[in-house]
Amino acid sequence: MNVTPTDKAPWSLNDYLMAFRKTDDDGWNVIGLDGGHYPLAKRISCADGFSLSVQATQAAYCAPRRNEGPWHEVEVGFPSAPPELIAHRAENPDKLTDTVYGYVDINLVEQLIALHGGPDEATRAAAQAAKATRSAA
Repeated sequence: MNVTPTDKAPWSLNDYLMAFRKTDDDGWNVIGLDGGHYPLAKRISCADGFSLSVQATQAAYCAPRRNEGPWHEVEVGFPSAPPELIAHRAENPDKLTDTVYGYVDINLVEQLIALHGGPDEATRAAAQAAKATRSAA
C-alpha cells in the first residue's frame, strides 16, 4: 500500500522546529559564528528519500527572526535534489542542492515536504523524542 501524507497524523513544520529547542542551562544546540547559541533542528527526510535542512533562529534567514516560534518564513538548506517549488528563493541558483533558500514561506516548505510523501518515520520519531525530552525538562 502506498502511503500518502493524508494517511498520517497531521504534521506542522512550526511544531517540528520547536521540538528541537533546548530548555536546560547549557542553552542552545549550536554555537554560531558570532558566538551566539542557537537551536539546530535535525535534517528532514521524506518518505521518497528527498531531504532538506530547515532552520528558524535569530541567526537564520527566517521571519520573525527569533529562536522561538511560530514562524511564517524559514531558511531551507542543502536539499538532496533541486526543489522546484522554492527554487526562486535560492541564494545560488546555479547550485540548487548546495545553497540556502532564505525567507521561504513556511506553507511552501510544508507543500514541498508533502510532495515528497511527507516526513519519513525516522524524522517523525526524532521530533517526538526531542519534544518528549523538552517536555520532561
